This record gives sequence, C-alpha cells and structure tokens, in this order.
Amino acid sequence: MAVSTAHVLPLPPGPRNLPIIGETIQWVRDPLHFAQERYERYGAVWRTHLLGRPCAVLLGPEANKFILGSHIHLFSSRTGWGKPITSLIGGGLSLIDGAEHRRHRRMIQPALHGAMLQRYFAVMLTRTAEHTATWIGQQPLKLFEAFKQLSFDIAARLMLGAQSDAEAEQFRRLFHVFTSGLFAPPAWKVPGTPYGKAWRAGQQLRQTLQLIIDRRRVTDVQVQDDILGLLLQARDADNQGFTDEELIDELLVLLWAGHDTVTSLLTWTLYELLCNAHVYRHAVAEQMHVVGAGRLELAHLKRLPLLDCILREAERLHPPAPGGFRGVVTPFEYGGYRIPASWTVMYSSVFTHHMSTLWHDPPRFDPDRFAPHRDEGRKPFTLIGFGGGPRVCVGFAFAQMQMRIIVSHLLRNFRFELLPGQSFKPVPVPTKMPKDGLLVHVQEQSAA
Repeated sequence: MAVSTAHVLPLPPGPRNLPIIGETIQWVRDPLHFAQERYERYGAVWRTHLLGRPCAVLLGPEANKFILGSHIHLFSSRTGWGKPITSLIGGGLSLIDGAEHRRHRRMIQPALHGAMLQRYFAVMLTRTAEHTATWIGQQPLKLFEAFKQLSFDIAARLMLGAQSDAEAEQFRRLFHVFTSGLFAPPAWKVPGTPYGKAWRAGQQLRQTLQLIIDRRRVTDVQVQDDILGLLLQARDADNQGFTDEELIDELLVLLWAGHDTVTSLLTWTLYELLCNAHVYRHAVAEQMHVVGAGRLELAHLKRLPLLDCILREAERLHPPAPGGFRGVVTPFEYGGYRIPASWTVMYSSVFTHHMSTLWHDPPRFDPDRFAPHRDEGRKPFTLIGFGGGPRVCVGFAFAQMQMRIIVSHLLRNFRFELLPGQSFKPVPVPTKMPKDGLLVHVQEQSAA
C-alpha cells in the first residue's frame, strides 16, 4: 500500500467502458450486484468509469480504512463527487477538505453532541407523537413519505428554528425538488429538467436561508436553542465565525443529510421488522418492559439494547448510500496497482456489509449478530453506513437518537400490516427506498 510510485505498476483491471457514461447506469441500478459481480471477476481492486470519470474501486475493510482513515490525505471529498453535485450543494462539511474541513467540523460538532442532544430530545418526541397521531386517517399509508415529512419537520425545527408546520412544509417541498435532481444528468440550468429544477429550488432555499440568517443576526443572535443559533455563535481558533455563505452551505448539507438518511433507515427498519415477526415481537416486549405505557424518557434510550441492534442491522443491510467517492489528489499504489491522480476512488459500504468473511449469512436480517456474545461488527471499518474515520458523519449521534425515539414510539403505540402486491425493490438514488414507498395499514396498539 505504499504511496510511492517510483516503479511502474499496472493499472487495475477492468472492463472496456462507454465514453463518459461508463458503467454509471449499472451501478445506480444495483450497487451490490455491481460490486459483487466485478469482485468475482477482478478481485478487490478494479477500475471502471462512473459519473463521467475513471474510477478505481477498492473493496473491503482494509480498503475502507485506507480511504477513510490512514491515507485520507491522498484524497479530496470535494472533487470526488464532481461539479454537478458540488455546484448544487456548495461547500458544506461533506464537500470540503483538509484544514477547512477540520475548522468547520470543530465549529459544528458541539451543536450535534453531548448536552445539546438532551435539549433536542423533547422536540423530537413531541413532533413524533404529533405526526404519528395523524397516520390512522391515512389508509393506506406510504411510510417512506410519512417518515420524510416527520424527519424533515424535526430537522427544520431543530436546525433552523422553524415555528410552524407551514414553514417546515415549505422547506420540505423545496428540498424534495432540490434533492431529486442531485444525481440527475447535469443539464445545468435548462428549465424543466430535473437538474434545472433542482438548481432553481437550491437558489430559493439559499435566498430563504439568507433571510432567516439576517433576521437571527439582528433580533436574536444570542438564542442557542437550535442548531442555527449555536452555529451563529461558533468561533474558530482565531475567534472567527462562519460567513453567511459558509452557514448556508452547512445548513443545506445538514438538512439534506439530517433527514434523508433517517428517512431511509427508518423505512427499511420497519420493512425488516414487518418481514420478521419474531424480531418484531421481541422488540415490542423490550419496549413494554423498559418503557411500559408511560412516557418515553431520555434515560430509557440507554436501556434498549435490542433496539440498538435492530438499527445497526438495518444500517448494515440497507446503508442509505451504497458507498462514497473521493478524488485522487496524489497518485498512489494499492494492492499491486497504481492509481493515477485525477481519477476517483470508490469504497463500497453495501459490499462490505455483505461480505461472508465478516458476517454470518449476510443476506439475513439478524440483529442478534450485534449482541455482545457475537458482535460481528467489532472490526473497524466493517459497518460504515455513516462513513468512518475523521470524516464519520458529524450528525451520527443526532440521527441515532432521532431514530431510537421514533421506532420506540411506533413499537409501543401502533401495529402495521404490509399491503400485498407492492414492490419492495430498492431504488438507490437519490435516497435508498422501496420502489412503492412501503405501503401499510396502521392501527393503534390498543385497537389491535
């Protein structure tokens, strides 16, 4: 794995690709099959052409560690995703590198960890109860959309201080258009195309966020009850705060990641529970034993080990993103091959999560694999649905608490029945979801 390229090594093996488009369509359609089929043909290192650029694919925990941890200095997150995406998202935490990334992360992290999470608990719990109370009247219910509305409402209130359902819904509608075009062909600003619509929605979001920031800077800059308030007060080592442009970029990334990831994982968690009745029964029993019929308290969340295992297993089987890209800024060697600068590299979470050398019976939903007596995921960089290393998702603890609250509430208060005839085939982009959105009938637990 030496970085030196003084002696010439071959490029990784790989198929002949179409110009520009390469194998992007095959990857988007089925990221797991795409990686597994080529692994069988070429091994753990191979080349392809994705998102318009030559790409080296490095597979397995050691490769994940190399890209996300030990050799992170060789790569750029910003150039990994290409100009179409970065033009929409801007310069948020996920798309900046080096000292700039470290500065932003230090300023953002306190708002999403520790004591601040305790402050967010009540809002998450209240919004969950209020949203789910309306589900009985929506029959059948498309759970993906219901979770999307709930998770975005929580994000809008805790990140921006949104005060009303109407304000949160306005943001959600714009964000739906915005994220739907993130991975569309880059037709730039052509009206009517998915990318053109996303561009315009992005401009509207930026204008709205600027108005909110202006208002907060003038009227209540000292308020620190939400994430925006904390970011307005955040300072770096030189006592400098975020510029408005930096704040807007960070808020866009936090809102996007903060609700899309949660929406996807909640949907697949419910899908797996409804397909595995014995796990569902045990999960309900744990809730009734620990929480009972009373109100969920923050302390309860630390006493629900099965729920934690269920969420980790959902992350393993259904990572919200199939992997990640990095731009190569320094040529390097890996696995006996040379990887040139200007290429991209891809790591595959979905492949790692299905490796039979790491997991017993990988396709099976088995939360018990994360129990202490087995703990199959203990090896570093084997469970990477939220990334890993110094760039692991900054909102991981925020997302975990939100999902625990929501699933706990659902298990104690509702029963769900899957509608027959629907398709559960995963649609991986822009957010992994079942094709038909997971249609269910909902009953109150007491009425079942």
